[in-house]
Amino acid sequence: MCQELHDELQALLNEDGIFLYPTHPTPAPYHNEPVLRPFNFAYTAIINVLGFPATAIPLGLSTSGLPIGIQVVGGLHMDRLTMAVAVEMEKAFGGWVPPKINV
Repeated sequence: MCQELHDELQALLNEDGIFLYPTHPTPAPYHNEPVLRPFNFAYTAIINVLGFPATAIPLGLSTSGLPIGIQVVGGLHMDRLTMAVAVEMEKAFGGWVPPKINV
């Protein structure tokens, strides 16, 4: 199944396609919180397991003040495309901002 999914995504992405995919199903987790939800890493893990290049970019803050982001996924060996798209999206969304956490 892994090879089938890999081949299907590669056919879709080829040399000029990108796939925008969340980096995590929720805003950034607090330290040690991922221990309580170990399968949330699947959003980035599946891309890594399939061997596709991905560049994570910040998109701002959630309503609770925690970082949210997205990953730009490209076809095999298209790292330069994912990074170029990430640079433009970061410009459009204002780039990284520090979280606003009430401690």
